[in-house]
Amino acid sequence: MNAVLAMPKQSVKDSLTVRDKFAAVRKELGDSLIERTEEIDLLLTSLIAGEHLLLVGPPGCGKSLLIDSLMRWTHGSKFSCLLNRFSMPEELLGMYSLSELKLDKFVRITTNKLPESQYVFLDEIFRASPAILNVLLKLLHEKVFDKGDGIARRVPLEICLGAANDWPSGDEAKSLGALVDRFMLRKSVLPISSAAGRQKLLWNNQPPEFSTSLSGHELIAARLDAQGLVWSKEAKQALESILDELARQGVKPSDRRQFKSVSIVQAYAWLNGAEEVQPEHLEILTHVLWVDHEEASKVRSVIMQIAAPVGMKVSGLIGETEQILSSVNTKDLGATATAASKLAEIQKSLKAMKEHPKALAAIAYVKEKITELRLKSLDSI
Repeated sequence: MNAVLAMPKQSVKDSLTVRDKFAAVRKELGDSLIERTEEIDLLLTSLIAGEHLLLVGPPGCGKSLLIDSLMRWTHGSKFSCLLNRFSMPEELLGMYSLSELKLDKFVRITTNKLPESQYVFLDEIFRASPAILNVLLKLLHEKVFDKGDGIARRVPLEICLGAANDWPSGDEAKSLGALVDRFMLRKSVLPISSAAGRQKLLWNNQPPEFSTSLSGHELIAARLDAQGLVWSKEAKQALESILDELARQGVKPSDRRQFKSVSIVQAYAWLNGAEEVQPEHLEILTHVLWVDHEEASKVRSVIMQIAAPVGMKVSGLIGETEQILSSVNTKDLGATATAASKLAEIQKSLKAMKEHPKALAAIAYVKEKITELRLKSLDSI
């Protein structure tokens, strides 16, 4: 009896499921990072699917902060490097062993370097030298590395996160095309655009704080759970329709990219708490199925129209909400009342789609903005 009483009480943190932990970090990142909901979902989906992610956007828009936050949340060996055209392979792969050089052997010491790391962040990846790029192509794709002794060893790499300021163009785009293709998920990151986001950035910006962390065993469990999700008949038909329509419009993703789309969608569905893959989960493929980044908008349009028409409507209504908020003068009571009335109509439209997960979040967001408008109008009296 005493032994039973002496057993430590299980903490709330220990009782959380792996899915609970992903839901918690998703919310905590969303609460802290401004207008980065889609990037957060991409980051977590990439982790669950075990696929690399590339974020491209101007300096200072939070790419590194988002990636560094994920690195903090996960357990395991980590490696980060800011690349430039003068970066040497040794910075990523390790120096050659002096003792081996005396024996006329070129063997690298890879301790604490990329070949021995589970989580890798390569900033300004497009600035890497050709020597580094050649190594990355094989390492990222096959996840093997020969340190110089003729043995191709499996590396523990779970995910590589790349960041850059601009998409390559012209001849550079051709030379870097293979590298871009190594990243199954890719997205352009834009600066904060809404008035509400700017206010939060200026006056209420806090770094992410996590109530949980993710172990290696939990990551494996998440991946197995996601891979076990069954595709609904409607989702299968939607994916086939999307690929057919993209082909008709001249967009032809590689066989590898099409094949890996299946597990990426399963990962996204699992992240959203689904027990079965539904058509709306194919929205994640807007960042997967294009070949050239200039095709991204065309791919997004096709996918949203076929697989997620409701999600497309929700996004449009949110955009309309942001436009109203950015143009209203809260010191003008009449203008504020008109804006609040317009937002109420948007909220009504969203409530008609409340079965959709994005609509629920949008309803709460619009409700919050209506309350803020009314409070500001009272303050101006």
